[in-house]
Amino acid sequence: MRRDDARRFAGEILLGLTQSPPHAAAAEPLAYKLLARLLADARRLGVVFESYAVGPWHVGQTAFRGVGRLIGERLPTAECGGFALPVPDFRQALELVGFLNWCEVPEPQLG
Repeated sequence: MRRDDARRFAGEILLGLTQSPPHAAAAEPLAYKLLARLLADARRLGVVFESYAVGPWHVGQTAFRGVGRLIGERLPTAECGGFALPVPDFRQALELVGFLNWCEVPEPQLG
């Protein structure tokens, strides 16, 4: 897999979340699964990237939605600028951030 292909696919997945903001929260788990599959495919094809890659994407955190927010737990996110994608755990967030930085995915533009 070439870096340009990974950038294009990942960018399209993230762009889909920005196209319909009212429904974006419902689409986040699917978007993460698609990105995780793309990350695994890149790794299987021999692509090597650091989980702690330096770049515009970084790991953040946000409060759980719904009932989970009452227990004060935090959910890790992959963030770039004003965009944040919830991720199941911090290890996966580090891997995803490294992948997004490796393939140089720009910040998705909300709209």
